[in-house]
Amino acid sequence: MPAAANQKTGGQRSKPGGKKTALRRSLVWGFAVPSFIGMAVFYFIPAVASLFYAFTTTRGGFAGFDNFTDVLTNPAFQLAAKNSAAFIAVSVPLNMLIPFLLASLLRDLKYRNALAVAFMLPMIIPSGAVVFFWNSVFADNGAINSILFRNGMGTVPWLMTDWSFWIILLVFLFRSIGFNMVLFIAGFTRIPKDYYEVARIEGAGVFATFRYVTFIYLLPTSFIALMMSIINSFRIFREIYLLFGPYPHQSVYMLQHFMNNQFLNANMQRLSVTAIVLSSAVVILVWGAFSGQRKIADTF
Repeated sequence: MPAAANQKTGGQRSKPGGKKTALRRSLVWGFAVPSFIGMAVFYFIPAVASLFYAFTTTRGGFAGFDNFTDVLTNPAFQLAAKNSAAFIAVSVPLNMLIPFLLASLLRDLKYRNALAVAFMLPMIIPSGAVVFFWNSVFADNGAINSILFRNGMGTVPWLMTDWSFWIILLVFLFRSIGFNMVLFIAGFTRIPKDYYEVARIEGAGVFATFRYVTFIYLLPTSFIALMMSIINSFRIFREIYLLFGPYPHQSVYMLQHFMNNQFLNANMQRLSVTAIVLSSAVVILVWGAFSGQRKIADTF
């Protein structure tokens, strides 16, 4: 009888560590639920609302694709889309090439880590301080115009000319180069030095060594740097807005300006359509980068 009771009692005992497992699950859900709620409030619900506004009129009726036609044929949207595409086409390759060259020069230096930290500082500095610095350089009474005036030359309204595009490109590279350079330096440290020695003994030239050794091992690092460059190219709007205001020179009027102005005008239809178009463009760029990375990896 006691044995049977003990057997019965033992069968009802919880498994060792069961309470700890339940506690861990409770903690996980306790941390995850607030995140899910935040994502729902700030991402999922606004996304659904954007889809609703994109296909409805201001009175709530079904608009079909009329809102998309209205936005895509809008001259301001076309200018913003052209400028955004041009900025990405120029800034992303430069933000890949310059950090790679700098990392190549610094990888064998003794104090490369200290130099890498120095290049990372612009990314840590607040945007307001960065904008203040560049405004003091290119403003009408800034450093460059002061030098020109002292030498008897005419001043240039840098922030209100086609130079605006190159100024914001300079600001973007100033803030982004350091991060990609650190990525490439880390990527170089993963390449076995023996491979370069073998390539040298085999008589491989600079191009062959780069193609079959450096490029292969830096492919994952290059992909991450590419993704970050694309993302940061869309985030440059903060600096553009602080430096040029809501209505900048037409060469730096970006999609984010168009969206911001539609928000101020409470035009939710145009704002939602532009958000969908911009999100689709980001998805296409990221998907294209993933596909290209896979094809290159399969080729080599």
